[in-house]
Amino acid sequence: MVDKNVIGINSGLIFGSENLKDLFRKVVFALLIGIYICFFILLVGLVVNRAEAKTVVYGSTAEQVRIIYGTPTVFRFEKAVQTVTGAGRLQVEPTSKGDYSSLSITPRFTNGVHDVTFFLVDKSVVRVKILVNPKDPAADSFYDFKSRDSVEAGIDGNAPALTEIELLKAMYRDDSVSGYKVIRVSQVFPSKNGSAQVELVRIYQGKPFNGYVFKVRNTSWRKNLEIDVRHITVGNPSLAILSQSDESTLFPKGKGVNETLVRVVAKNTASSRDVILAMEDEEPVTKSKGGE
Repeated sequence: MVDKNVIGINSGLIFGSENLKDLFRKVVFALLIGIYICFFILLVGLVVNRAEAKTVVYGSTAEQVRIIYGTPTVFRFEKAVQTVTGAGRLQVEPTSKGDYSSLSITPRFTNGVHDVTFFLVDKSVVRVKILVNPKDPAADSFYDFKSRDSVEAGIDGNAPALTEIELLKAMYRDDSVSGYKVIRVSQVFPSKNGSAQVELVRIYQGKPFNGYVFKVRNTSWRKNLEIDVRHITVGNPSLAILSQSDESTLFPKGKGVNETLVRVVAKNTASSRDVILAMEDEEPVTKSKGGE
């Protein structure tokens, strides 16, 4: 005869074992999800920390910044932002709670140009022209905003001496230089020539020189733009030492090479705002009728 009590006990053990297995699976699954989330957060943190932000050196004029629609862009400032104006079509919020020196900027519309002003707690004013586009290869995910004064004051006093020729060669190759701080910027640079579009793209800071790299573009549809590096000046008296341009003649749009890089080496007491590029418009040389 079979003892029913024994069957009942064994059945209960079997049922309890299945419950334990199911609970174990759930615990393991939850642990795996937790580990995955922690790993993902750690990976994102490493990417953010190692991401190289584009430095925007600002002064009294508005600086142009490109961002992509659909993803947030981080603006980082030297001081906390107190007030923002002109950002009605942008979503602006701190990247971390209570830290208003790092802002996440997300556009609400696919395309557009927004003139936004950031007022910092130290009374600094940062004027930015934000260009929004769904696909812009020139856009970055991180921008560091630094005042021109703070950038130009950050020279390393212990930097080893370097000849002007060596610095110019390094600037030409786009190399890093021992003892020099290389700052990549995207700063619209004023030009007295209406056909020339000038952008400051790199600053080399050190001793005994500073180096500046400009991108110059001919925006004319009719005239050539002539660049004369012999007459580039930096301040008065001029602190310029060496100048070099990849092209001396920029042709009208659609008629040849219409942009070039211009490099200027000056004494380290110089400022980028003192650079004056020598450029002139010229009518293209055309053959006269009848071979005259």
